[in-house]
Amino acid sequence: MRRRVAGVALGIAVTFAGSVEADVPASEAYVLHCAGCHGRDGSGHADFVPSLQEVGALLRWPGGRAYLARVPGVAQAPVSDAQLAALLNWLLVEISRTPDFAPYSATEVGALRRDPLRDPAAARPRAGQPERAPDAQAGSGAGDAGASLRSGRARFSSR
Repeated sequence: MRRRVAGVALGIAVTFAGSVEADVPASEAYVLHCAGCHGRDGSGHADFVPSLQEVGALLRWPGGRAYLARVPGVAQAPVSDAQLAALLNWLLVEISRTPDFAPYSATEVGALRRDPLRDPAAARPRAGQPERAPDAQAGSGAGDAGASLRSGRARFSSR
């Protein structure tokens, strides 16, 4: 009987914990999953943690959009595809101040994160590569990513 009650309690706790995580605003998810290394302002730490403040520039380079979602710390983050897409979109608007980009979708992020980069430094788009117009792959439309992203009200969805 005790085991059954403990099992039910554990099941309820796990279900509740998942629903709380699903309702975390992207701004709070950044603090939970990214700020410990990159800092609250995304500035990183010289020599060992890259700044996220200009990461939006990667969207102008061939493979840059995929690179962002495949960096190991991103691809292996303990969040759903939808949560990760919301977090990346919020980061691009709030930390990197990236104008006019196509927001990541859960489907796009899910496909990209299945193949995390083994050597992000070697795979990073370089200044010597040809630049192109901002990447408009996937997402629900080009242009401003939305007021909910700027305000941090974008919420994770468990769908």
